[in-house]
Amino acid sequence: GSSRAGTVDQEEVDKFGAIGEGWWEANGAQKPLHSFNRLRVDFLASMSKQHVVAPPPGAAGSALAGVRVVDMGCGGGILSEELCRIGAHVTGVDASPENIRVAEAHALKGGLIGEAGGRYHLAYRAATAAQLLEEGETYTVVVCSEVIEHVSDVPEMVSQLCSLVEEGGGLCITTINRTHLSYGLGVLLAENILGLVPKGTHDWAKFVTPEELTRLLAANGFRVTRVIGAAYNPLIDSWSTTPDRSVNYLLFATREPPRA
Repeated sequence: GSSRAGTVDQEEVDKFGAIGEGWWEANGAQKPLHSFNRLRVDFLASMSKQHVVAPPPGAAGSALAGVRVVDMGCGGGILSEELCRIGAHVTGVDASPENIRVAEAHALKGGLIGEAGGRYHLAYRAATAAQLLEEGETYTVVVCSEVIEHVSDVPEMVSQLCSLVEEGGGLCITTINRTHLSYGLGVLLAENILGLVPKGTHDWAKFVTPEELTRLLAANGFRVTRVIGAAYNPLIDSWSTTPDRSVNYLLFATREPPRA
């Protein structure tokens, strides 16, 4: 098979790999990611239900129950675990073996994998999107949450994510817009003033706008079905949806049927 170009920025991988147990510290630097779970899981479930998996009428449980989901750039497993708990069949993938070790240890402790994890479907892999593609892997839903702003080649990463989506499947990306406001709130305020995230977490020049992402997705045969903004309130550690996409946003896209 043809070898895909890499999108891994090794400095970024090392930076996130160094977080270690910090992924699961309730009041640590990853706190906003934990509180972001409810909003991103709700968005993913409702979009999947509308566009990807139509559960039978009156079906109980989450729209993602039994659905094969890959969480690309899963870090310590914060989102993977939540998706697994609502019944999705989750593969958490990260380029950092350190992150995968932390994710597996936490899932084992929580009874989500191993002997106790019988009713859950969760597996972790230290790998890249390019490696998964070389193995011919595809998934019904591909999630890439708070990752794309850290890769070395965004167009290639988007292309790889799209290739991982099976026919009729969906892709969910959450990231940070490249605006004056995102620089002020996401970089200056969050990193330098409030210390919500460690300094150097974000490189503003790498942020991607919803318009750029929409064009990249269209070039790969995907149609964006929904984009919503998200706002974080650090005082109460809570996220809410907002029509304003100038800082954080969530996007869902589906594979367009091939033209006859």
